[in-house]
Parts: sequence; C-alpha cells; structure tokens
Amino acid sequence: TFEVNADHALIKRLKDEADDERFADLSHLLFEQALLSEGGQLEDPATFVHRLNKLLQSLL
Repeated sequence: TFEVNADHALIKRLKDEADDERFADLSHLLFEQALLSEGGQLEDPATFVHRLNKLLQSLL
C-alpha cells in the first residue's frame, strides 16, 4: 500500500507541474524514494539514477 499525504509540499507542487514528462519522472522518483525508505528494492535502479540525474541537471 502506498499512501500519499495530499498536504505535503512536494505533492502540492507536483500537482501544479504542467510538463507531462517531468510530472512522470517526479512521480516515479517519489514512489521509488518511498520504496527505498521502507527497505524495498528497485526493479530498475539504473532508470532511477537516470531520472535523478535528469532532475539534478535541471536544477543546476
């Protein structure tokens, strides 16, 4: 079960994301972070790293 806190600042900002590709990447990253924080394993760690690097590049 994956619970989302609709009042969390990240979710509120994600809701306003107009770019569909960026929305998808950010959504996947949030889910994968939650999975990792609960001790889970990623199905495709390389894709996670690619998404994370893409996000970091957009911020720098």
